[in-house]
Amino acid sequence: MRKDWQKEVKEYKEHYDNDDGIHEYIDGLLPVYFGDIYQTYHDEIGTPLNIEIEEYHVGLEFWRIMVAHIFDSYVEKFLEAWHELEEEE
Repeated sequence: MRKDWQKEVKEYKEHYDNDDGIHEYIDGLLPVYFGDIYQTYHDEIGTPLNIEIEEYHVGLEFWRIMVAHIFDSYVEKFLEAWHELEEEE
């Protein structure tokens, strides 16, 4: 299920008056269960079979790598919506 990033930004701004807590807020939006992680990754980024394992991934469980990619995607989309909302105001 895709997130409504405009809505997420508005929700964030209702509770916080600056951008210091964005990463923690987004961390709370991440999926927790393996099936949800896979589905979210697939919906947001594509098939996880295309993940290129890098040197810093060695020793990490595959689901942790997927969650890190989801986090990066969420941060990017959240900040895009944040800037769009800032321009409207």
